Amino acid sequence: MTQHFNSIAESSAGLTPWQRLETIIKMSGMSINAFARCIGLSRGENLYQIKKGNNGISRDLAHRITNYYPQISFAWLVAGEGAMTIDGQSTTGIPFYNCSCPDDIDRLATDDPDGYVAMPGFEDCCAVIAHNWQSKDGIPQGAYVFLHRMEKRYVRMGQYFLISDQYVGFCQIRTLSKLRKLKVTGCKVPVSLKHLERDEAHELYLVRGVLNIVGK
Repeated sequence: MTQHFNSIAESSAGLTPWQRLETIIKMSGMSINAFARCIGLSRGENLYQIKKGNNGISRDLAHRITNYYPQISFAWLVAGEGAMTIDGQSTTGIPFYNCSCPDDIDRLATDDPDGYVAMPGFEDCCAVIAHNWQSKDGIPQGAYVFLHRMEKRYVRMGQYFLISDQYVGFCQIRTLSKLRKLKVTGCKVPVSLKHLERDEAHELYLVRGVLNIVGK
């Protein structure tokens, strides 16, 4: 199932302590109390005080979080300095590609990535793309889309990025067992592509998650 994450920040440099902390909690997929227990706190009261604006992020709390999520920058967490992750200068994490149009997805097979992104729970993704084009595919412009490359024989119902001779873009796919074909739907999908032979799909990427950065 596609997961949607929404950041409430205008930029990482302008986030309040709670907004920075909330970003990490949302990425973890946990509640505040569960997150507190995960990083070794007996209860979540300290986190709620940060939410109320009564406390900042202490060095002790930041160390607890970065020990559990080593890809998160300590300086960013404590003071909002620099980038959220420290993987921007390394070659670890999920390959990231800036894409200005659907055809840029070809870069996944031919080009070196523009960087790397660390996102807990999405380690099985082969790429993250920046969806920098206007469209009616339901994915906001500027969102980060996490993609998992699928073997054609293992395709299941869901949202995909399809590369074929007739269409390149996001779509919904269902399997038709009786016809042994794929049913492709979407506002921009050609009528002629209603049913697709599996071999006609050059590449199929399952959309594993969408990170929408509001006010980016």
